Order: sequence, then structure tokens, then C-alpha cells
Amino acid sequence: MHKQQQTQNATRMLWAAWISKRFSTAAAAAPVGDKLAKLKVSELNDIMRRCGIPLGTGKAYKIQSLSAFMQTSQKLAIDRYQAYYKRQPATAAAANSWFVPREIVSIDIGFRNLAFAHISSDGRVLAWKRVELLPEAVFEPWVLATAVEGLVQNTLPVRVASQCTYIIEHQRFRSQGSAAVTNSAMVNNLVEALLYANLRHAGARVEAINPAQVSMHWKFPDTWDPLIEGTSCAAKAASDSSQASNKPDPSKCKHNKKEMLAETIERMDQLLVEQKQTTHTQYMEILNTLKVTGKSKQASRATGARKFADLKQKSAKQLETLRDQRRRLIKKERSISLVQSWMLASLTSTTTRSISALQDPNRHSNEMWPFGDSSMKFTNEMCTTFITEKKKDDLCDCIIQAVAWYRWQLSVVDELNAMTATSHP
Repeated sequence: MHKQQQTQNATRMLWAAWISKRFSTAAAAAPVGDKLAKLKVSELNDIMRRCGIPLGTGKAYKIQSLSAFMQTSQKLAIDRYQAYYKRQPATAAAANSWFVPREIVSIDIGFRNLAFAHISSDGRVLAWKRVELLPEAVFEPWVLATAVEGLVQNTLPVRVASQCTYIIEHQRFRSQGSAAVTNSAMVNNLVEALLYANLRHAGARVEAINPAQVSMHWKFPDTWDPLIEGTSCAAKAASDSSQASNKPDPSKCKHNKKEMLAETIERMDQLLVEQKQTTHTQYMEILNTLKVTGKSKQASRATGARKFADLKQKSAKQLETLRDQRRRLIKKERSISLVQSWMLASLTSTTTRSISALQDPNRHSNEMWPFGDSSMKFTNEMCTTFITEKKKDDLCDCIIQAVAWYRWQLSVVDELNAMTATSHP
């Protein structure tokens, strides 16, 4: 009996040593790098987009970034597996599936309007709230520190790193290319840093999420080329089969910059009117489903909509400002419409509808949606709070970035499975 026990212990030690060697970063570095080096730049870009990784420039940079990211991701998956099972994983696939956390807390930063959503990996919304952190922009360190500390201790759900990941919208110092740094931007950056410090001190795992990557994932208008998208020049280029790209060369286009901007703004105004009507229709459907009395106002038209002839009278700088305003308004309306479509699916208890039906009129594919054929699950109380909320866009932003992030994590698992399968026959 004693000899049998010794044999079992020796076998376990050999197995642990083999697993450790198999999953070690050093051992995985060469195979992962070799596999990535065989791919084209376009293929590397596709992987990075699916995983929510900034593209960067140059093939060498992409290979290095992806290789390091995949190795770090696999180590995190193994750590989470070990934290749960208290042992090493038997196979690569068993470890890789643990890369996706069971819960996430998505935070949209704002010192006045800070919103967060606590979501599980199966699409259940566990908590969803907007809070006013500060009534105005202040720079006293003790005021900011006290406010953020109170938020983490009393409001945010705090979980350990093995169970949950906190994703925080990465803040910018400048907005719309402006040289000036506003007070609100500086305070938001301070709030971001303090959130990181408090959550990490509590043992949480915190990651930054790039708003531009989220917009690109959902194909929001801030990823458009403002001089090309929606213009007749673009349509002409797209129909010209002799061109290698669908994007025209602005220097060869009949329209000058001002005319192209004016045409783009006019089209944006039309899109904004249509989007507002869709958002309002969804709003009324949610009210009827909840049997809540709300304001039955008609969908408003786009603010400041102008005709092409009037737009051409403005300077290029003024047109760029109007274009950026329209782009933000369309993004805001589409964000609200997107979340309201998920909410309607939840309220009608739809769990087997196709993703195109779930997210109509946005018609997103499974490459964007992480929950398969299932809808997200909101409580009636959450829906009622949302429908009466004045700052719907802040609540929508934290939900939308959470769903996009979950989709990226599933893509990372797919890539890890593919790489470990080829690296370790």
C-alpha cells in the first residue's frame, strides 16, 4: 500500500512537471510567434480586431504584440483554472476556456455621470446603475480620493480577480483634436487613476477598454471616414470595378473638401431623423410592455438640420464641427437603440431567436454578439429605471462596452485553442 502511494505521488509529480513545461511562456513563445509569422498582415489584422486589440503599424509589431498577448492570456486562463480547481489543467482547451471571467463590471467614467454594469458570462445583468460622483469638477486630492473610495466600498460590486474583471473606459486628455485640456477631462483622468488604485488594492483585476475599439466593433459612426462615407464620390468609386479599393482618392474626386463635408452632413441629418424615429418606437414598445406611463412624444427631428446649399456657404472648419456634432448624436441614438432592442428581447422572454432578429434594426452578426442565440436578461426594475433615466447614453455605454469585451474574450479563446492545437500536437 505504501509503495502504491509512492508510485501515485511520483506520477503526479511527473504530470505536474509536464503540464508546467507545456504551458510555460518560454516554451510557447516560439510556436506562437512562428505561426503568426506565416500569416499575412490582413490576417493578423483580422485576429486583432476580433480580439479587441489595437492594430498598430508594421507586421513585426503586430506579431510581437499578438504573441505577447496570447502568452499572457494563456497564463491568466491557467491561473483562473488553478484558483478554482486547486490543480493544474489536464489539457490546453480546459485551461483556455477559463480565460473568460464568469462576471465583469463595466465602468463608464464621468465625475458627474459615472455608470456601471455588472454582467455575467451568460448575459444576465446583475446590476446596472448611474451615480453622481461629484456635483462639479474639483481638484482637491482628498475630495476625489474620498469620493472614489466611497464608490468602490459602498456602490460597486467588488470581486476577486479569479471571478471577475473590471473594465474601465480609457480616458483622453484631449477631445476632437483640440489642443486645450478641459477641467472635466482632467478630473475624469484622476477618477480613472483612483479607481484603478482602489480596485487593485481590493484584489480585483482591472483592464482598460478603448472607446474607439468599441465603436469599431459596433460600427458606430465615429469610425467613418467623414470625407468618403455616404458621398456620391464614394458611390462612384465603389461601382468602379477598375479600382483596387472601394475608397476613392479625394484628389481625383469632382467634389472638393467643403462639398464632400456638406454632402456627408446632409446624409447624417437624414440618418439621425431615421434613428430617432426607431429609438422612439422602441421606447414606446418598452413602455407598453412594462405597462408604465411615460411621455408619448413624437420623435424629434435632427437638431439644426440644414440643406446642402446652406451648408456649402460655411467654411471647412465650421463644417467639420457640424460633422463631429452629427457623428456624436448618431452614435448616441444608435447606442440607445441597440440597448433598447436587447431590453425588448429580454422583456418578451425571447431566448431562442436569431441574433439578427434580436438586434433588429441594427442587424449585428454572431461575430459581434457573445451570448449565442440567447438574449440578455434585464429585470423589469432595471428596464423601468432605464426608461425614466435622463442620461440614457451613459447607461448604454457601459453595457455596450461590456458586451463587446465579452465577445473579444471568446475570440481570444478561439485563437488560443487554435494555437495550442498546432503548437502541441
